Amino acid sequence: MATEVVNSYNVYIDTERNISSTSKGDDVMLALSQTPITCQDNQYIRLTLQSFSMYKSFTNVNINNNLFRLNGDFGAGAAPAPSAANYAVYIANANYETLNSLATTFATQLYGALAYLSGVPVNVATPLSTLDDPTIAGVSPPAGGDSNGIISFLINFQNPHQITNLSLQMKISDGDIFELLGGDRIYPVDAATVNSVFIDLAPDIGAGPDNTKISVRCKYNCQLSTQQNVYLRTDINNTNIQTESFNARNTDNRLATNLSSSRILAKLVIDNEFINYTTGTQMEYFISLTTKQITFLRLYLTDSHGRPIPENVRRQYPDFAPLVAGSAGDPNPTPVNQNTLGNRSFECVIKVDIVQYMGGQNNVLNAPPPVKTVPARFGTEPLNVFNYGESGFPDPNFNKMRLN
Repeated sequence: MATEVVNSYNVYIDTERNISSTSKGDDVMLALSQTPITCQDNQYIRLTLQSFSMYKSFTNVNINNNLFRLNGDFGAGAAPAPSAANYAVYIANANYETLNSLATTFATQLYGALAYLSGVPVNVATPLSTLDDPTIAGVSPPAGGDSNGIISFLINFQNPHQITNLSLQMKISDGDIFELLGGDRIYPVDAATVNSVFIDLAPDIGAGPDNTKISVRCKYNCQLSTQQNVYLRTDINNTNIQTESFNARNTDNRLATNLSSSRILAKLVIDNEFINYTTGTQMEYFISLTTKQITFLRLYLTDSHGRPIPENVRRQYPDFAPLVAGSAGDPNPTPVNQNTLGNRSFECVIKVDIVQYMGGQNNVLNAPPPVKTVPARFGTEPLNVFNYGESGFPDPNFNKMRLN
């Protein structure tokens, strides 16, 4: 059906200052009671993102991808207990510059947790060495040169570690760390013995099985981040649709294949320092509304799974001590006020179009009736205009007759 824009104007939005008490820098509620957006019958409202800008005020490794868990039997002399279930190990929130620095942090946190749980310290001089050559200290991927990007390393203990069972699990319910480190995602239905990575508790590195070492090899290449885009969303019903994964958060329903209605207004690419967007065709990102009037407009930012953008929180915490949620050593403490008192905000311009439908009955009423050239009694076409007895013959000398 043909349409025509009958009115347009821009709405300029800045969430950094002078926002309502219920709003945040990344989740703002705009009251439009003084300037409501309305349309009439046979019209609809279209909102189009013209531009967007914000600082990248979050780290690539954050509370949505920094946690893995350990299950295992750690021997009768283990420090906290002979066995552990769902023991949480965290990677520090940061923007890692290289795959090697990410792999080294992962390996360091893992051997620190294993040393604590087993009560057996690691080799101080060479706690980590490469799988390809155990005489070389460090991890793979290396700091330089070519590699396949898969994390692997040996953990070297001072004495036999006495660990008899060990599983390292990257649970989907804990976030996206399986994408970050290159492991298998673990579902809630999976057993505690299912491993996300390859682990050998007594690897043979040339002289038979050695229980003073543990080898770890991830299954896929690692990556420095798990989110490519930020999504600008609204709470207004519209005609867009999406796959259900955009609202999945920390779940993964393998049977969900349906499309559903979407609240996404735009997808914004994450750069190193800024997140910027400027329209090129005026129509890349828009929503056509199903309501005739807007008095409130909510705009908020999420990642690709519908989770809020994490606040930039980094805490120093001990490598080997247990991490209890809410403690001083918890790397995921109660969030700070970055999006209310800090530097989390965005600016954007949204174009409002009032669009008129031009098809159907609208055009019938707007088109003039055809002019008759002969009196109706001599014509063969059906009567299509009722003028209450007035003649349809355009003759100024023809007497007009009206029915009383």
